[in-house]
Amino acid sequence: MAEPCFFLLDMASAVLEMTMNDMNYGPSLAKRLNVYHLHTAQQVASWPRVSWLVDGVIQKHSSAVIYGESRIGKSFLALDLACSLALGDAWFGYSVEPCKVIFFAAESPAGLPDRLEAMKALRGQEAPEHLRFLRNSISLSNAADVQKLIDTVQGFDVLVVDTFNAATPDSDENSSKEMGAILKGIRRIVDETGCTVIFVHHCGWSDHDRLRGHSSFSATMDTRILVSRDGAHPSWRVKGQREGADTEAHRYALRQVVLPSGTSCVVEPLLAVPAPKVKLQPRSDNQKIVLQAARDLIKVSPVTLETIIQQASGKIPADGRHQRQRAVEAAESLLKAGFIRVDESGSVMLVGF
Repeated sequence: MAEPCFFLLDMASAVLEMTMNDMNYGPSLAKRLNVYHLHTAQQVASWPRVSWLVDGVIQKHSSAVIYGESRIGKSFLALDLACSLALGDAWFGYSVEPCKVIFFAAESPAGLPDRLEAMKALRGQEAPEHLRFLRNSISLSNAADVQKLIDTVQGFDVLVVDTFNAATPDSDENSSKEMGAILKGIRRIVDETGCTVIFVHHCGWSDHDRLRGHSSFSATMDTRILVSRDGAHPSWRVKGQREGADTEAHRYALRQVVLPSGTSCVVEPLLAVPAPKVKLQPRSDNQKIVLQAARDLIKVSPVTLETIIQQASGKIPADGRHQRQRAVEAAESLLKAGFIRVDESGSVMLVGF
C-alpha cells in the first residue's frame, strides 16, 4: 500500500512545480508525469522557421502538388522545376536554393529522353549533375516500397513524383482509409529524409480548381500549385500555401523542339519576374485582436509578448477563465505564421507591417 502514497506525494509535488512554472510542463516534469513537454510562446519564437527551396513558392521539408487538367503541360513544368532546383537557377524569377533532386518518372518514362534532349537543344546545356532519375514500379501505399524509397532518397533534398496516380497504382484515391495509408507513407518520407516531395496530379473531373480524389490529399499538401489555361497559354499559380502567401498567375509557352526521334516541348516563361503575392491576413478574430494590441503597444515602447497577451486578453470574446488561454493560442499562431517575431532581448517586432 506504500506505492499509492508515494505516487500521490509525487503528483502533489509535480502539481506544485507546475503551478510555480506557470502551468508549463518543462522537460523534467513532463518526464516524471509521462506527458508531453509544453512550450511557452517565448520558446516557440526560437523554433526553426519556414525556409524555402523556391523563394515564397516551395518550402524545405514539405509536401507540394502541381495539379491541373490532362495534357496541359504539368509534367513539362515539373521537369523544368526539377532542373532549376538542381542547377540553383531562378525559376520564373523566383530565387532558388541549389539542391539534389530525384525525378521519379512513374507515368511516362519513355518520353523522358526526348524531353531532356529538347532542353539540351534549346538551352545548350546538359541535364544538371545533381538531378537523378528513377523508374520503378512503386506503390506509396505499400510500407516496404516506402521504406525502400526512404533508403533511396537519403542525401537528396527533393523528390518529384510524376504522377501521384502512377505511384499509387493499387489504391482507390477516393477512399479515406486507403488515402490515409498513402499520406502516412508520404509523411514518413518527409520526416525521415528531410526532403521535399512534389507530386504531379490531376484536377477533378468537373471542377478544374480542385484536386482529384479524396480531400485529405489536398488538405495534407503544404503547397498546391494549380496549372490552368490562360488564353492561348498555360499558367501556374500557388493556390493554397500553408505557411505563406498565394501568388498570381505565371504564363508560359510550351516551345516545340524538333528532334531526330520526333518532337518534344520545353517550358518557356512568358514573363520571368516573380508574380505578386497575395498579402497574408490573420485567420481568426482572436489573432486580429492580439496583432492590434501588438501594434498599439509597440508604437509607445518596446514590449514583450507577455505584455501583449495581457493587453489582448480582456478583449478576447470568451469567458474570463479562457480569455488568457485564447490570447496565448492566438499569439503562438501569429509567431508561427510570421506576423510577429521575438528578438534576443525578448522584445516583439512586427513583420511585414
